[in-house]
Amino acid sequence: MQFSHRTTQILHEEHRATMAMIEDLETFIGRAGRRAPGVDDPAVRTVLQKIATAIDGEVSDHFAFEENELFTRLSEAGDTDICDHLSEEHRAILPLGQEVVDRARVALADGFDDQSWGEFRTPAGELIERLQAHIQKEEMALLPMVEELLDAETDFALSEAYGSAS
Repeated sequence: MQFSHRTTQILHEEHRATMAMIEDLETFIGRAGRRAPGVDDPAVRTVLQKIATAIDGEVSDHFAFEENELFTRLSEAGDTDICDHLSEEHRAILPLGQEVVDRARVALADGFDDQSWGEFRTPAGELIERLQAHIQKEEMALLPMVEELLDAETDFALSEAYGSAS
C-alpha cells in the first residue's frame, strides 16, 4: 500500500518490519514445536535478540507516537472510537510483549528447558496473534484516517519529529 504522507508511510514501513519479525518468531516456534531449542544455535539467538529489540524499542516507540501524536489529533477531529480501541489494544500488547522480551533475555543468558520453553512459547503465540490483528486494523482503518487528517505542514513536522526520536 502506498501513502501520500511521509508519516503514514513511516508507520506502514514499521508495520511491515514488525510483521516480518512476527513471521520469524512464528517460524521459530513452529520449527521447535514442544522441544526446547538450544540457544547455542545462532539462528535461535538471532530471533530472540530481534524480538527483544523490536518489542522493547520499536514497537513501544511506535505505540507512544500513535497515542501522543495521532490519537490526540484524531480525537480532536471526532474519531475517538478507533483511538480508544487501539489504545486499549496497546495496553494489552505491551505487557505481553514485555513478558516475551523478559523470557527471551533469560533464555539468551540461561538457555531453555522444557518448562521455560513452554512459558516463552505460550505468551509469544498470543503476542503473534494480537500484533497481527492489531497491525491489520491500523493498516485498514488508522492509516487511511491519518492520511485524510494530515496536511503537508503537519505531516512534515510529525515525520521529522518521529524520525529524529526513533
